[in-house]
Amino acid sequence: MKKILLSVLLASTVFSQETTKIQKSENLSLTIYNNNLAMINEERSLNIKKDGTQKLIYEGIPSSVIFESIIPYFSKHTTLYSQNYHYDILSLNKLLEKHINKEIIYKDYADEYTYKRENAILLSLNPILLQKNEEIISGIKATDIIFSKLPSDLITKPSLVWKTTSKKGDQKIKLNYLTRNISWKSDYILNLDETNSLNGWISIQNNSGTVYNNAKIYVIAGDVKTNSVKRKLTQRYEMASIDTMASSPKVAQKSFSGYHLYTIPFNETINNNEKKQINFINKSALKVQSKATSNNGIYFHRFSKLKAQNFNHKLELNNTKEAGLGLALPTGTVRVYKKDEGISHFIGEDRIKHTSKNEEISLHIGKFFDITQDVTQLLNKKTKDSVRTKYSRLIENKTDKPRLIEITENVYSNNIKNINASNTCKNNCTFKKEGLNTYKYTIKLKPQSKYKFVVDYELFYSQPLRQKI
Repeated sequence: MKKILLSVLLASTVFSQETTKIQKSENLSLTIYNNNLAMINEERSLNIKKDGTQKLIYEGIPSSVIFESIIPYFSKHTTLYSQNYHYDILSLNKLLEKHINKEIIYKDYADEYTYKRENAILLSLNPILLQKNEEIISGIKATDIIFSKLPSDLITKPSLVWKTTSKKGDQKIKLNYLTRNISWKSDYILNLDETNSLNGWISIQNNSGTVYNNAKIYVIAGDVKTNSVKRKLTQRYEMASIDTMASSPKVAQKSFSGYHLYTIPFNETINNNEKKQINFINKSALKVQSKATSNNGIYFHRFSKLKAQNFNHKLELNNTKEAGLGLALPTGTVRVYKKDEGISHFIGEDRIKHTSKNEEISLHIGKFFDITQDVTQLLNKKTKDSVRTKYSRLIENKTDKPRLIEITENVYSNNIKNINASNTCKNNCTFKKEGLNTYKYTIKLKPQSKYKFVVDYELFYSQPLRQKI
């Protein structure tokens, strides 16, 4: 350690600005969207110690904040000049920088192992120079400097820093802003048992970089355009009637501004890097229809017999009060469970889109193992004006339950004629034409039974056939 005597006392004048950290959040609310976006509304209180220029540090802002979306509201006693968003990574060098022209404690070694603590003013870092009384001290290692506390202006959390002029006294600050990396989605469990129940969960994932303590939570279902969200979504909450979901923890939904808003009736804390689920639907005694379905084109090409085909497993339910629902359902994944001897088994899943009341819900959850059809061609005849195809469908239900079979045939032409469907689809079979190019056959099959019917189509060309089909 070197000591340099000065004939004149070095005096440094450091500009002092009042710094106040604003930490505790009040009346915090989150409005979370499907597209990895959330809007935060909160209030904070502070006490200004004296009139004049203030440096206000608003701690705890998410590291994913959209800086340009920040809207602060101050009382009439404060004038805002500028705002910055930043945070300091805590390090030894950062601590040293924050202590320039301030008093620190350093280790004054008598020998290799013995030292005493001394107080001095830190003048510079490269090299480290200290001032004690009339002496300038050099040769001190950074690791030999002891800090009694963190400086009040050291920002170790993502924060807003405001330059203001304020009057002394208590004040409130309100803040609105958007942040990325927090999102929600819907997840549903459909239990096919004696109750036929549907449970809906709001699944929230927070990777925004901060904790939201004791927050009021809203989630919005709908495709919100990001560059117009800031103003529209802070209005009109009171403009639509509220439906409280029966048999649920009273999560309320309202329709507003083209979207659906769901309000969680209790406050929650959402930690950073956390997933949280909140139950918002509990419905039972649903009317669910199970079908074995097949969606095919019409076979105009030549073949003899097609390989046995398994039917798709389709579940249908109407989103109506009469069917046990009647709710606006956000897009999400529906996982289907079914019990066997008291044990629940997963039997498939499908996604639903945003589904309004009174819409039909269709879930394709897999294929039936033991419901099949064999297709055998009986005729394939071509002329210069048309092609005619005739084939049989043999459907077999190998299960011990009655099954509803639905076969849809599609052709991408208006010049087609169904010759004999109404004659061959009889007894437990019904036939109808849906639209210009779709034909549907519905068959009620008993357990361990078969059903065979023949279809006969003729496709007419608008011009004579010039190439092989």
